[in-house]
Amino acid sequence: WIVRNGEAVQPPPPPLYGSELFLAAAKEVMELNRSLTAEQKRIAEYWHLDQGTVTPPGLWNIKARELSDKQHLAEAERVNMFAMLNAAMLDASIASWKAKYTWWTQRPITVIRENFDATFLPALVTPIHPSYVSGHATVSGAAAEVLKSYFPQDAAQIDAWAEEAAMSRLYGGIHYRFDNEAGLSLGRRVGKLTVAQMKTTDTSAALRKHKAAK
Repeated sequence: WIVRNGEAVQPPPPPLYGSELFLAAAKEVMELNRSLTAEQKRIAEYWHLDQGTVTPPGLWNIKARELSDKQHLAEAERVNMFAMLNAAMLDASIASWKAKYTWWTQRPITVIRENFDATFLPALVTPIHPSYVSGHATVSGAAAEVLKSYFPQDAAQIDAWAEEAAMSRLYGGIHYRFDNEAGLSLGRRVGKLTVAQMKTTDTSAALRKHKAAK
């Protein structure tokens, strides 16, 4: 919608496979999963959204609706906001998958079993696509930038949600910390680009035209 293609906003390369930095990141996943607190488990499950529930973009739409109700956002503003939010999240997803299939980074479970613990089992079921970058983190970073532009008074809470969404994948044992950090950064870039372009577009004009047709 806004970003020309997935390559336009690509993140830097992940740590070199097998390097000291890479293995340290894998070890962090393993050790954290061995000592998860009840709150960390709750966060991992809350953002996992795997058993027939909404996707992460769906959850961000729910949060956007709640913020709109709380701040009594006018109908025309809601139209603009939801259009911008979902355009940003879709472009963020495209950028995320471009990175995944550029770098083909192995998931923590594979690296941990090969190097540290052959019986390791993460808290969440590992997806079958590459690890770098985290799609949850990328979508959440983009969503946060859009929502902050409409609800600046809630910026701290919105950023906290995005950071929690990213960390949930580390708690779940299915992403490295660098996956999440790069994903958030990537998503935020997409979100800022979306805000910069779409803030000048009046999508409420389409709503007025629709109502007139009725």
